[in-house]
This record gives sequence, C-alpha cells and structure tokens, in this order.
Amino acid sequence: MTNYRLLVPAVYFLVSVFASAEEKSPDAFARDCAAAGDVAATRTVRGVNKQWLFLKSELEHLGTGAFWTKDWKEVSKSGVDPVPVFLALNEKLSALGVKFIFVPIPAKASIYPEKFTDGIKMKAKVPADDAVTPISDFLERMRSGGIAVIDIESDLKANRASGGERSYCMTDSHPAPWTCELIAKRVAGILSGQAWAKQAAEDSKLSFVRGDPGTQAIKGDLIPEDQRDTWEAEEVTVRKAGIRKGGGITSALPDDESSPVILLGDSHTLIFHEGGDMLMSGAGVPDHLQAELGFKVYLAASRGSSSQAQRQIYKGKDFWEGKKALVWVSSVREFTQERKWLKLPRLPK
Repeated sequence: MTNYRLLVPAVYFLVSVFASAEEKSPDAFARDCAAAGDVAATRTVRGVNKQWLFLKSELEHLGTGAFWTKDWKEVSKSGVDPVPVFLALNEKLSALGVKFIFVPIPAKASIYPEKFTDGIKMKAKVPADDAVTPISDFLERMRSGGIAVIDIESDLKANRASGGERSYCMTDSHPAPWTCELIAKRVAGILSGQAWAKQAAEDSKLSFVRGDPGTQAIKGDLIPEDQRDTWEAEEVTVRKAGIRKGGGITSALPDDESSPVILLGDSHTLIFHEGGDMLMSGAGVPDHLQAELGFKVYLAASRGSSSQAQRQIYKGKDFWEGKKALVWVSSVREFTQERKWLKLPRLPK
C-alpha cells in the first residue's frame, strides 16, 4: 500500500479556521474545500471531526463548486467538457440496443460536510439542501441526452435523515457497504423487470443468496501508513452476497463475458468486492448486483479512472452479441480531475 503521511497539525488548524461563525453558503463550502486541497501535502485531509478523513482530489473537485457553469479549461484537468464523451458512447450503445446507465458517486464531504468543516447549515441533524451545491443540474444534461442516470445523492441524504447506517467510511475514500447495496438495488430496479433479464436469471446455473447483516472492523486507505497500527479501526455494517457454500457464502466472480450486463467503473466497483486493500470480498457492488439480478455480470474495472476501464470492453462483435446494458459507476470527482478521457471503443455495427 502506498506510503504517505498525515498532514501536519498546522494544516488541520487551517481546515478548521476556514469556517466562520456564520452558516456557510455553498460557495463558502466550496472555498473551504479548495483551500484545504491547496494546502494538503498528501492525499489525506483530516476533518474538523478528527475521526473523519477526506481525499485531497475529492476536495479539489468540490472546490470548483458549480463546475459546469464555468470554463472547462479552468476547472477541469482534462480541459474539456466530459458530457459529449458520455453522449457519444450512449449513441453507439443505443445503436446496438444496449441501455446506458450511469451512477455517479457523490464526494464524501458533500454528504457529510459538517464532518469536514465548521459552519455548515443543518436541518433535522443533516446538512440543509442549500448547504452544498447539488450536482443534479449537471446530471440533467446527461439525462436529456438519453442516458439513464441514477443520482443517489438524495438517497444518501435521506438515509442520514432517517438515522440509517453510515453511507461512507470514515477512514476510507469509498462509501460504506450500505451504499454498495443501494447502488445494486437501484440498478436492478431498472433492469430486473426486463424480459431478457428474467430469461437470464432463469438460465443461470447459480442460485444467489445474501447473508445476514454483521459488523466488520476496517482501517481505510486514508489512514497514514505510519499510524495504521495505532489508529482505531472503525466498524461498518456489512452483508455478503454470493453462492451458498457449506456454512458460508462464497463470491461468484463477475467474469461472464457472455452476460447481458457490463458493469464498468473505477475502484467503487472493487471496494468490498476484491478483498486485500479493497477491505473485504463478497460485499461490493458486483456481488449485490448479481444477487439482485440472479445472474453473473461482466466487470470491467480500473483502480484509477473509470474512463481507463473502457480498455476492457475494446472487444469484437462476439463480445457485444446479446449485450443489453452497460452500467458505468464512478466518482463525481472524475468530471474535473480526470486528465484525459479515453477514446471510445469501436463498437460493432
């Protein structure tokens, strides 16, 4: 795992004093995020709540505020508007009869802003609707182009309002297992009623099951390597999904190239699925999506940007035969932090 150090206490202090005594506007919150990102010497920034760690690049993204209203050359590392890339891919997929579903993952600090900085306007113990700039207006550009966009931001806020399970890890740059399940359910809600999906479930030789909820102690990827041994682990609620084997549940690899569903994305499709430094296996988006649908999917994932994961679907006509849906899952930070959007695959006509 990458060796990195936590920011010096002086930087922690700076993050705290960015907040004023008055309640913050979305622009003020964006300025706090930008300032914290500017002074961060490592990928990790500690919030005013010392148990919560945040990713520098996500704060840099949030620091752009309503980025879609500004000059892309100024707010984006790629210098280009990414929406035409998605719309062009949608046109290609539509010509093949493949439905394009996009699931953007909100930045952790946009859902838990009060954990990052002081002065956040709260309502019923959750951030007020006008505390952080919502991304819904930007996503509408994709919807208007025919892409099925699953915006989970409102679900995550509603979960906070209801006092539900924590939707993000405190010490990791990824959401908690609860959010992985939510994504799978929202995607399956679009696909599972389709005739082809029902047929694929009937044809599947695997019987998927879900385990009972339990707790798991984790130490996330934002904890500095030199402090991992002394850092107190956080507990997350987790439920595995896969194939019943003996007294437990084993993962079913999402490796079926003939599957009608492609799951494409960044590390948000690997967290709690791949094991190792992805914390655990059998409880990620692919695992729960397969359990929801009743058949295996094909996972094309990259630990870096989701755009780079497209290399894994640069395949011929046989691969695309029978494909019905491509589900793209990635962090919203890619809209401004992606350095180069990959050239689209040459899909068969």
